[in-house]
Amino acid sequence: MRYLLSVVLVAWVAAQPTHPNRAYVRVSQAPFLHGVASGDPLTDRVILWTRITPPQNWTGPVSVSWEVASDSQFATIVASGTASTDADRDYTVKVDAIGLQPGQWYWYRFQALNAYSPVGRTRTLPASGVNRLRLAVVSCADYQNGFYTAYENICLRNDIDFVVHLGDYIYEYGPQQNSVRQSEPPRETITLEDYRIRYSHYRLDTMLQWLHQNYPVIAVWDDHELANDAWKAGAQNHNAASEGPFSDRKKAMLRAYHEWMPFRMPDPNDSLRIWRSFSIGGFVDLIMLDTRHYDRDQQVTSSSFLGVSANDATLNDPNRSILGPVQRTWLVNQLKNSTATWRIIGQQVMVAPLTATVLSTTYVVNPDQWDGYPADRRRLMDSLIQNNIGNVVVLTGDIHTSWGNDLPFGPGSYNPTSGAGSTAVEFVTPSITSANASFLSNFSNTSLIKSQNPHVKYVDVTKHGYVVIDVTPQKVQGDWYFANTVSQPQPGETAGESWYVNSGERFLRKATSPTSAPPGYNPPLVSRGQTTTSLTSLSPVLVGVYPNPAQDFVTLQLYTPTAETLTLDLYSAVGQRVASYTVVTPSAGTHYYQVPLDEVGKGVFLLTIQGSGGQSQSYRLVKR
Repeated sequence: MRYLLSVVLVAWVAAQPTHPNRAYVRVSQAPFLHGVASGDPLTDRVILWTRITPPQNWTGPVSVSWEVASDSQFATIVASGTASTDADRDYTVKVDAIGLQPGQWYWYRFQALNAYSPVGRTRTLPASGVNRLRLAVVSCADYQNGFYTAYENICLRNDIDFVVHLGDYIYEYGPQQNSVRQSEPPRETITLEDYRIRYSHYRLDTMLQWLHQNYPVIAVWDDHELANDAWKAGAQNHNAASEGPFSDRKKAMLRAYHEWMPFRMPDPNDSLRIWRSFSIGGFVDLIMLDTRHYDRDQQVTSSSFLGVSANDATLNDPNRSILGPVQRTWLVNQLKNSTATWRIIGQQVMVAPLTATVLSTTYVVNPDQWDGYPADRRRLMDSLIQNNIGNVVVLTGDIHTSWGNDLPFGPGSYNPTSGAGSTAVEFVTPSITSANASFLSNFSNTSLIKSQNPHVKYVDVTKHGYVVIDVTPQKVQGDWYFANTVSQPQPGETAGESWYVNSGERFLRKATSPTSAPPGYNPPLVSRGQTTTSLTSLSPVLVGVYPNPAQDFVTLQLYTPTAETLTLDLYSAVGQRVASYTVVTPSAGTHYYQVPLDEVGKGVFLLTIQGSGGQSQSYRLVKR
C-alpha cells in the first residue's frame, strides 16, 4: 500500500449551503439515532427494524439483541433473539419476530453496545372475529416541501390499526428553490450511497420516527423512491448519458429500500417483487400492488399541454401494460379466490379516468396513471364484472391531491346520480407534504373537474394530509384530514369531507360526519425517543460514512448541537497522519461533507473527527 507521507494535506472541506431548517439528532438515543420501526404484520409475526450508528473506533460487525413483550414495561417477554449487522447492510437491522398471537398489541426494543433502543409499539393481524378495521393511508412525503405534521397528527389521534404507505416515501431530487427544508445529500440520488444517505436523513425526522414507533406500516414504493415517472426500464428523471445505466440506479434503489424499510420480501428470489397480500381475519383482504417498477411499459408522451388524445393509437395499444401479465394474473386470482367481506387494493396511481374535452377532442390529462394504460385497466375491470367480484375498494396515492371516485367501468353507461355502471370505488389520499399536482392547473376549479368527470364525487387539489379508512361489515368509509400547516412543525388538522360505499354496492355516498373509534381503542402511545439509558451528549456525532470502502472521496453525515469548527485527521495503519482537514458547521443540526481522498493512496486508515471542545470520534476507513 502507498501512503502520502511526504506532506500532510491540509484543506478546508466544502459543505452544503446552510438551510435554516436542518435535521437534528437525539444523541440520547445513540446508537439508535434512527429510532425503531415495524411493518408487514401477519397473525403470528411482524418485521422489526432499527439501525445502529457505530461508535468511535468500531471496525467490524455489531451484535444486536431484540425482544418483544406483551406489556410496555417488558415484564412478560414473549419473543426474543439476536442479529448481526455491518457496513455491508449500512448497519441496518431487520428481523422477523415470530411466535406471536393474533390480533394483539406488543412492545419491542433492541439492545446493542450496552444501550437500549427507543421502545416501539406494534400489533399482529387478527385471525378471526373482526368487525372493524381502521387504516391511515398516506403517500408522497417530500422532505424539502414541508414538515411531517400529518404523520404527527396520525399519532396523536391514536385510533387506527395500521398505516398503509402508498409510496414516494422519499424523493430523489436535489436542492430546490424556496424549500421549507433541505434534504441530504444536496444533490439528486443516483448511487447506493446517495439513496442510503437520503433514507438516513429522512429517518432522522422526529415525526416520522414517532409514526414508526407507534404503528406497523404496510408499504409499497412509487416512482420517487427511484426517479420521477419511472417505468420498468427508465424514468423521466434519469439521463443515462450523465447519470449512468438505469439498471445500476434501480439496483441501488432496491438495495437501499430493502435495508431501510420494515418490509418482508414475498419472494426471496425476486428483490423487485413488492406486490403481496394480507388476510385480515377473513374480513379484509389487503392486496398491495406495484404499478411502477415491476413490469410497467413506458408512458405515452403528452401531445399538448392538455395531455394525450384519448384516441391516440399508442395509448390504446392492447399490448401495453401497467401491471405486466404475471402480476395481473396474480391479482385476478387473489380477487377471485378471496372469501373476505372486503377486497381492498393498495396501489400507486389513480385508476379513475381524468379527462378534459376541448373543441370536441377528449384528452387524457395524466398518462402516467391508469388512464395511460386503458387496455390493461379494461382487462382488470372486465375481470371484476365477469367474475361478479364486488366489495372492491381501491386506495391510491401519487397525485398529491384528494379524490373520492366511482370507477365507471361496469356494463351499460355510468349514471352519476344512481351510481349504476360503477364497478368499484376509489379513495385517493393527498400528499403528506409534496406540492400539489401541477397538471391540474389546467382546470380552473374543482367544479370543472367534476362536470367533465361526473364519477368524481369529491376532489380537493390544495391541501396536504391523509385518509382514514374505516371498515365495518356494513360499509367502508374514507375520512379526509388536512394538516393545518406543513410550513411549520406544528400539529393540528381539519376534517375534510367523508364518503362511503355500502356492502353490496359499487358507488360512493356522502357521509354526514367522519367516523370515530370508541375510547380506549388503542393502548397509550409510546413517547417520542423513549430510552432506558442516558448517554452523555457527544459532539460531533458521525451519523454515516459513505462509501466505505471509498475511492476518490468519502461522504460524511455529521451532527453538531451548535455551530462548530471541526478538525478531521486521517491516519495510516502505522499511526502517521497523512491528511488533515478543517470543517466549519455553520449551525446546529446535520451537515453533509465530501472529503477528498484523491491524493491519498490505497489502504486502511483511521479518520478522526475532533470538536472544538476536545471531544472526538474515530472511524475505520478503507480506500481502494
